[in-house]
Amino acid sequence: MDVSVIIVNYNTKKDTIDCIKSVEKYTKNIVYEIIVVDNASTDGSVPLIKESFPNVNVISSDKNLGFGKANNLGITYAQGDYIFLLNSDTLLLSNSIEGLFKFHHKFEKILNIGVLGCTLKDANGDSNYSGGKFPTPFSVLFDMIRHYMGIKKDKSNRIVSVNEEAFIEVEMVTGADLFLKKSLFNSAGKFDENFFMYYEESDLQKRIKKLGFKNYLLKEFNIIHLDGVSFKKVVKNRQRIITQKSKNLYFKKNFKNYPIYVFFDFLMNFVRIFNRKYSLIENFHFITENIKSY
Repeated sequence: MDVSVIIVNYNTKKDTIDCIKSVEKYTKNIVYEIIVVDNASTDGSVPLIKESFPNVNVISSDKNLGFGKANNLGITYAQGDYIFLLNSDTLLLSNSIEGLFKFHHKFEKILNIGVLGCTLKDANGDSNYSGGKFPTPFSVLFDMIRHYMGIKKDKSNRIVSVNEEAFIEVEMVTGADLFLKKSLFNSAGKFDENFFMYYEESDLQKRIKKLGFKNYLLKEFNIIHLDGVSFKKVVKNRQRIITQKSKNLYFKKNFKNYPIYVFFDFLMNFVRIFNRKYSLIENFHFITENIKSY
């Protein structure tokens, strides 16, 4: 089999169904399978997906595994030589999977390909974050300072190098659409399951880079990324706690200057307590969980 498409679902049955429909509509000329890993959804996702798509392999977890661990589980069932990790809140607009497959097969040795991704668009067709540089302790600290100063962050793709070809080299591809060889995923050590959600794709691609591979975005193929649908019904404070814990873990694992980051991030807690977007209790909870994760 050529490609195994892995989709993690958590209470996003409509979006997952739309995603699967787009894959089936556009994917031609390759042998592929779709594997859905359900993270203990309570919205009736599993029976509806099974009924709507009898050929889709639905793996039901009895608890929410998070992003990385659920993908690791799905990949153990994958029969394809390549895996395409696709967010449930994405929609294909063309035969992207064949394009990724052919590009990898043709240029694997020439470009020393690790991970490929497509160009992401939002629901309005505007550019969405597709990939760029690895987050670093200092880049994140500067982002925090800009945030509290009210300076808007540039959400465009932070590109490492651009050429006139059909691709762009980046340090990392966003986790919404990761295309790579299954053998490389396994040899790089899979997703670190200590990450519940966020930064696990950066951590994985750090390890892939250490193996000597490079990552690319393909300009020709666009995918809509609706972004963050799974958290619509989740308290926002929980989301920022999960994000902060993953960020701390990623920096702890990958950067020698992590102690400097901890020092400045700890000082930022004195500012966070006054964050008006959240209640005092929520801010205190966030700060407590943040400090515990150092």
